[in-house]
Amino acid sequence: MATLKPYILDDAATVEYQRLDLMSKILDPWTRDYLRSLGVGPGWNCLELGPGNGSITEWLCDAVGSTGSVTAVDINPVLVNLVPAQNLTVRQADVRTAELPDNTYDLVSCRALLHQIADHATQVLEKMAAAVRPGGWLLVQEPDFHLAPTTEPKEWADTWSALIRWGHDNGVDWLIGRPLPGLIGKLGLGRPQAKTDVQNIRGTDRGAVYFELFFAEVRDRVLASGLVDPARFDAAAALLKDPEYWTQCWMMTAVWARKPVG
Repeated sequence: MATLKPYILDDAATVEYQRLDLMSKILDPWTRDYLRSLGVGPGWNCLELGPGNGSITEWLCDAVGSTGSVTAVDINPVLVNLVPAQNLTVRQADVRTAELPDNTYDLVSCRALLHQIADHATQVLEKMAAAVRPGGWLLVQEPDFHLAPTTEPKEWADTWSALIRWGHDNGVDWLIGRPLPGLIGKLGLGRPQAKTDVQNIRGTDRGAVYFELFFAEVRDRVLASGLVDPARFDAAAALLKDPEYWTQCWMMTAVWARKPVG
């Protein structure tokens, strides 16, 4: 069996905790809207894969109430273990190899997970779909950075071209959001629906600080790859400190589908 590639970011580092917190503040409103639209409520039995800091896990626990339950599966559940909910079960496991029970959950969801395990995304989606009970829902949100290499100035576009290639070389697909509806359409669930949300980023704002932290985490490894030179990378990072700089960097694609009854 091939060795599984490790997570490219250090999930034990303080800066990673900060990045996850910012990501939650940016993405949670979108995710909560999708969950509400699916009707998540009291009595639901939910499964969340790769919950990160547990912000959506905690929301789900509140939404399903004492008559419902939430199971969170993470390779490093140190943060989700801090969620103070009686109806939460935390399972430490690698979703690439973990078994999931079939036809069990009213909701199976993940966010910003599959792009990190791109080589296994199809197999994980198949397990997720199988775990949804008849009449239940699958909800997946993943990034699409196709916009980033098309934006100005050239230093920003070139740096993102390098980052996307570096990610691909390390088993990460920052473009997975675009084919995601098609991937879910092949799972045998009902006809999927999809929507893509785009964040406008201005230097010094929350979205910019998020990417400052990301750039700092990966800088040395990306430069070591030779895909971009230090001056160009640092020029791109400096734009995030400029309150007059605006860009559209990432999109988040949400796809949801309902398993047929019978």
